[in-house]
Amino acid sequence: MIKTVLTARNNAEIDTALIDWFSSHAFPDDGFYVKRIEGQDRTITIFVAEEYYFRINSTLTLTVIVEETVDETTVEIVSGGGREGLVGFSYGAEKSAMKRIVKLLKENGFREQ
Repeated sequence: MIKTVLTARNNAEIDTALIDWFSSHAFPDDGFYVKRIEGQDRTITIFVAEEYYFRINSTLTLTVIVEETVDETTVEIVSGGGREGLVGFSYGAEKSAMKRIVKLLKENGFREQ
């Protein structure tokens, strides 16, 4: 499992961009899940998607957690489950899945911490 965190000044549009991205990139059989939790001073949106990778003969899970406050939006990306065999090689599948989301976020003003 690998993880990264990105931040930006308040970026309320990122939820829409992520829904569009997951809708266009998720395999029809795998799909994705979205849960939005609204509080007084913050909103948290959780995206979970699965994708089958042929090169590792395994399903990989990509979880994106968006936490929006008045001043800042923080996004945590966790990619896992894509390891194969006793040694646990992912052949770069976990990093590859994460890299696509990081690219989208950077295009929308986010920076890695």
